[in-house]
Amino acid sequence: MTELTVKERFAFRFIFNEKRVYQRWYGRFLLFGTDYGRLRRVVARIGDWRKWCEVWTAEGDEVYRTAERALAQGSQGKARALFHEAVACYHAGQHIFFIDSRQKEATQEKARESYTRALSLYNETEKPVRVDIPYRGVSIPGYLRKADTEGRPLIIFVNGMDNIKEAEGHHFGSVFNRQGFNFFTFDGPGQGEMWSSLKFDARDYHTAVSAVIDWFEQQPPCGIDLGRIGLVGFSLGGYLAPEAAARDSRVKCTAGNSGLVYIGGIRGLKQLNPIWQRGVTYITGCETLEEALPQFNYDIEDAPALRSPLLFFHAGRDEVMPSPKRHADKMVSWAKGETTLKYMEDAEHCTMNYLDEVFPEILDWFMRELRM
Repeated sequence: MTELTVKERFAFRFIFNEKRVYQRWYGRFLLFGTDYGRLRRVVARIGDWRKWCEVWTAEGDEVYRTAERALAQGSQGKARALFHEAVACYHAGQHIFFIDSRQKEATQEKARESYTRALSLYNETEKPVRVDIPYRGVSIPGYLRKADTEGRPLIIFVNGMDNIKEAEGHHFGSVFNRQGFNFFTFDGPGQGEMWSSLKFDARDYHTAVSAVIDWFEQQPPCGIDLGRIGLVGFSLGGYLAPEAAARDSRVKCTAGNSGLVYIGGIRGLKQLNPIWQRGVTYITGCETLEEALPQFNYDIEDAPALRSPLLFFHAGRDEVMPSPKRHADKMVSWAKGETTLKYMEDAEHCTMNYLDEVFPEILDWFMRELRM
């Protein structure tokens, strides 16, 4: 485990608890498949943030074993659901647990294994299809959900700092797929499965998104309308998706949520929530913020102006960044196409306490913009 500062030891022991912090994450954990009762039981057992990953990983192991028993008894539906819930437990455990990279990566690998087991229990028509896209001598790993009708648009989900394609990516895909969209989720440089092969660099992340689109264009006709491509991203992805769309005219519209749209040098990095400061060094593969600065110092206004439609949500009570309204206003000032800002004063990061309103609005917006 990385050596903690005195401030971090105090925060992780006395501030990181359900009343102050964990309850803000409930919406997110429920979204990607954690049962509410299990969530409350597990959190109640965690008295110290430093045990967060360990306790959630143990819970995931137990759910995984229960899934295996169900499968041995012939209950494939139950087993599939439980393998997905094990993924959710493992993802919750590794989520922003940047203080021990070996523990984090081991738990993430368990999430990938459990996801593969779940997919083995799908029929071929509904099964997410694994895709590995060549990129700079390595591969961008992802999963494609095909619409059941040919000629439908493609939505590409751009990960945030600590999403993984097997958790949020899978459940976002289920929502979009039910509405008739093709949906692709992937781990980009510095994210999820790709972290071990290539680290994050904000200066050229957009090239990974373009490589994904290139790959689709190079495939034999597969029933996807590549003239109607949309991007969606939450958190850091709320910046990365619009920035990538501005650099690739094949993207017809973009929805972003709670994007951190500028940094402001080392001073800006040090104003981030301390746990996300560790996230910056983790995804860039650096030891210090100063070392990470070249890879994580950006400003949306340095990118070409976005000319395609943008739907952008931001949260007034965002705990990740200072001055969220300034980030929202900066994004809207930069975008020169048809732009809609939804600034929710009492929403938390990624509008997680309003997703019952936000997600349907995003779906309706994409259906209008992509002429569904």
